[in-house]
Amino acid sequence: MDRIVGIDLGTTNSVIAYTDPAGTTEVIAGQDGGRIVPSAVYFDSNGEIVVGTAAREQAQIEPDRVAMLFKRGMGERSFLPDDEDFVVDGKRQSPEELSAIVLRKLVQMAADHYGEPVHRAVITVPAYFGEVERAATKAAGKIADLDVVRIVNEPTAAAIAHGIDHSPEAGKILVFDLGGGTFDVTVMEIGADGSITVIATGGDRRLGGMDFDQLIVDRMVSLGRQAGQDIEADGYTRQQAYIKAEEIKKKLSFAEKSSQLLIAGGRPLPIELTRAELEKMLAIRVQEVEDTTLYTLEEVGLRPADISKVLMVGGSSRIPVFQRRLAELFGREPTFTRNLDEDVARGAAMLAAKEGGQLDPRTALARRRTQDVISQGLGITVTDPVTRTDSNSVIVQKNTPIIADKEDPDGDEEFATIDEGQTGIMIHFNEGDSDDLMYVKEIENSLAPFGRRVRLGYPIRVKIKVTVDGTIRLWAHDGETGSLLTEMEIHRPSILSEQQQLQARSALAARKVV
Repeated sequence: MDRIVGIDLGTTNSVIAYTDPAGTTEVIAGQDGGRIVPSAVYFDSNGEIVVGTAAREQAQIEPDRVAMLFKRGMGERSFLPDDEDFVVDGKRQSPEELSAIVLRKLVQMAADHYGEPVHRAVITVPAYFGEVERAATKAAGKIADLDVVRIVNEPTAAAIAHGIDHSPEAGKILVFDLGGGTFDVTVMEIGADGSITVIATGGDRRLGGMDFDQLIVDRMVSLGRQAGQDIEADGYTRQQAYIKAEEIKKKLSFAEKSSQLLIAGGRPLPIELTRAELEKMLAIRVQEVEDTTLYTLEEVGLRPADISKVLMVGGSSRIPVFQRRLAELFGREPTFTRNLDEDVARGAAMLAAKEGGQLDPRTALARRRTQDVISQGLGITVTDPVTRTDSNSVIVQKNTPIIADKEDPDGDEEFATIDEGQTGIMIHFNEGDSDDLMYVKEIENSLAPFGRRVRLGYPIRVKIKVTVDGTIRLWAHDGETGSLLTEMEIHRPSILSEQQQLQARSALAARKVV
């Protein structure tokens, strides 16, 4: 059997799981027994690549040879500050290549566990990831020699896992997903049969636990300066500070006070922080999270009173101040998924088994339906015929349901030519909700010729469709004759070209990953 697995490719930790035909899901452990793999990559001087806990620990000794938090750079040139390249032994490593190494480690774990190779996967991403970031995730899969069957939103995967673990409760739920590097808030409608329909999604792909760690590190730096110690003087001390900061943050989720000892400049520097002090440091972030949550509800005309359950996902949602604020907002205590660190991968595995046709049709999972929404608007560039200024015209609105029927376009609008005697139009396909082109991304463009000269104001109809598997298609038709001018399948651009991806796959295949 060609197994298809579910993978939570996380900013700080990654997990792989498998669902068998009977609907039983297993999170796969490595040879060391660990089920959660830190998303850290260490390149040793002998050419071996180490992934996971050992790599993260090596960051204290050789920080320049260890990459972490690279998921934040997916779809961009670099994940480092100031767009600096991450270079080891003269070779630049892109976020896609680093993610591919983590994927390679995960599928090796699965192959060792089942005694056969794994080549297909469903991979999760933050709900607010756009087309470029999703393309980068698919590119990472390709480099790791994986067929990425589907990209699924992390909150949706978590809700699937939670729905199988518990009896379905019909109503609207809000999934609050605060992880190591990203924040998502997703509103879903749960049917009496356990079906999941996503209504709205929002978030911030640059907000998560690592930002809270940074606040604690900043406090350490300030305390160090007062004591005449420079925490930022060398890579070893900096890395140690981040590790201690994470330990402090985790302890304050269940204790009122946490203390750590940091060695800086060869001298001990005691660090103590109370939960109250941390919450004061987090005040602005808590407000940002609250604003995003309320705005996501408002976008679809909902109020907190319309939500019957708040489901918490992601390790950083353990921080008490977020739980308390959500309880105040919604008038009820939030519910946690069975395992905050593993349920996204479990949900991805369940969906993978369903997508791969490997489920017994009699299982509850096989009968349940899941429908997602578009996380960002899709449109084209238009030109004002009077001012000649360009803007973005959104055709498919954010939170539009993704429907399987290809004959039912998500968006269909009429436009017109702006010059007399025009022979065609140039279509610039954009992602983003703003009409200002500064705040959207152009994904692809194409020329749509009329084959003749047409008058000023001649009509053109443009349709955009997103299918369940994530394929985006655009059609431009002659507004009078109905003839097709152009049809585009939008190819999500990756920073790495097809040739570069193939080269990276060959290079990775030739190296040992442990």
